[in-house]
Amino acid sequence: MSIKFKFLIIFIFSGIILNAQEFYGGITAGMTATQVAGDVCSGYDKAGLYAGVYANLKVSKKSVFQLEIDYIQKGSRLVPKEENGYQLYKLNLQYIDVPVLYKYIISKRFTVEIGPVYGVFIKKYEEANFSNELAGKPFNTHNLSVVVGMYYYITDNFMFNLRSSNSVIPIREHTSGATRFFNRGQYNDVLIFAFVYQFLRSK
Repeated sequence: MSIKFKFLIIFIFSGIILNAQEFYGGITAGMTATQVAGDVCSGYDKAGLYAGVYANLKVSKKSVFQLEIDYIQKGSRLVPKEENGYQLYKLNLQYIDVPVLYKYIISKRFTVEIGPVYGVFIKKYEEANFSNELAGKPFNTHNLSVVVGMYYYITDNFMFNLRSSNSVIPIREHTSGATRFFNRGQYNDVLIFAFVYQFLRSK
């Protein structure tokens, strides 16, 4: 992550803290189930880790804006079995994601959310049939996704979060380089299951 990008995130968080009329913050951690649209696999067979911090601003009785910095593992996996000729494929992608979300409070127990996510690619591990010397296309350094999710409040400070995150620009080109209409390459497709603890509050 570049120095300029780090300073931008610090500036945004500082602005929220200084100007908020009702400010909250917290931590989140959980698991992902992922696939990559456009590769040889199908199904959410790749599990990964997910953790982050957030700050948000309640701007009305029902509306909240939230900024996060998250570490997230994405990718895909082909499980060897008779139907696929016992082929093995693993793709582990690591990102720092920065979601900027609008949250709508439905009730005391339920909140929904939607918003864009800016992602910075960190690292990858790719393996096919026990070989990691693959000649695939390089992954793009930056990515843009859209998140849709919901929260269930277990207590006032502890909640369960379910999200779906989908890339809106390719994470890399197809190996062949071919494109067709909106299919410009490979795309991340992620389900996130996380627990959230809210630990800061000032009015």
